[in-house]
Amino acid sequence: MKDSINKYWTGIDDKLKILLKDGAVKLPSLSIFDLDTLSDNISNELGPLTFKEGGLSHRKFLDYLQIDKFLSPKLFNLAKEFFGFRGKLSNQYHIARKVLPGNIKEQFRAHFDSHIFTMVLPIKIPTSSSGQSTGDLIYFSNIRDMPNNEISNLFGKVYYKKFASSNGIKKLIKNKNCVTENFMNYEPLIFLGKTTLHANYPVAQDCSSYRLTLLAHFFDDSSKFSTGNVLRFLRNR
Repeated sequence: MKDSINKYWTGIDDKLKILLKDGAVKLPSLSIFDLDTLSDNISNELGPLTFKEGGLSHRKFLDYLQIDKFLSPKLFNLAKEFFGFRGKLSNQYHIARKVLPGNIKEQFRAHFDSHIFTMVLPIKIPTSSSGQSTGDLIYFSNIRDMPNNEISNLFGKVYYKKFASSNGIKKLIKNKNCVTENFMNYEPLIFLGKTTLHANYPVAQDCSSYRLTLLAHFFDDSSKFSTGNVLRFLRNR
């Protein structure tokens, strides 16, 4: 186990340089791990829920990957050096997201994150027999500057909210650089959460299974009563 984990994180410093330069970077594939068992365990813990924060199997997998050893401290240093973060290393938010085929609520919800860094770990990615959408991630790296206060952050979120629809995303794709990631190769993605507008295509009704991703958010420097914090409170009630 130790050798495989050490090998997985080889080159992470170079990856993080790309993250700062381009706003997003992909990590090596998670397919070397037993994702089938993991997805079953996390799905069972989620039950009918779409989101669940810090479930047992989720936490065990993050511990297994040694995120707190190989990734979190490095992101913490970048957050302090480049983005003026003054909070604690423990300022993190880890949540599992399971979208069932045909769930129309989890599509085109374009938004920015409140955290400086966001990591998407693909755990179970379905296929579509008819070639329809399987919930691909759509993201626009560095579509706005890093907000320097909560007011500019809020105004930016409000402005881009008009693109939170199928037509809105289509309009934005015509004018902005966009990347669509299906995660079929199971490579995690890290991006700058506050400057990257992102959304998901729908998980089509004929998909082979649910779609399961783990979302790791690092370092929210907004106030206790910011939009992001309020929404997370409401979600976890």
